[in-house]
Amino acid sequence: MTSSIDDFADVLAAAQAGQEWAVAVLYDALAPSLLRYLAWQEPSAAEDLAGETWLGVAERLASFDGDEGAFRGWIFGIARRRLADHRRRAARRRTAPLPDDLLSTWSGGPDPADLVTEKVATEDALAQVTRMLPADQAEVVVLRVVGRLSVEETARALSKRPGTVRVLQHRALRRLARELGQESSVEV
Repeated sequence: MTSSIDDFADVLAAAQAGQEWAVAVLYDALAPSLLRYLAWQEPSAAEDLAGETWLGVAERLASFDGDEGAFRGWIFGIARRRLADHRRRAARRRTAPLPDDLLSTWSGGPDPADLVTEKVATEDALAQVTRMLPADQAEVVVLRVVGRLSVEETARALSKRPGTVRVLQHRALRRLARELGQESSVEV
């Protein structure tokens, strides 16, 4: 059975006036049963919901008017509304738990460390291409490799003929191979 609060009207008046001892008396009398109710309804979120309930009580305590039974009903009414809000939020962001072994097989996207490394490597490579090649050759290489443009798209972007782009790319790749000490056949 629920425990009764001695001199409820005096304790309530003191709590409404901001007396910490009175709020503590109300909390100590009602918190265990409130937590049990919420744990029965929503075990994984009971403590959070209890905290939200007590925040709601604190916000509206000054306006409460009634006896101890009405106060208990009022607190549990707030708890039920917090519970309903929680369930609505959970339904909007519904998730299905997966076994750990299944999670390890799914990709969460690229690793941020790999992205940073790739970006730094790309910036270094672009700086090196820019240092080693004439501007027109460097621009062709960057558009073809980094921009992933076809010869025709690169030609349109540079207002050049496709044959000119091929020649510039071929010269650029030959020069890069020579400069990097990797003299070999270079394909266009």
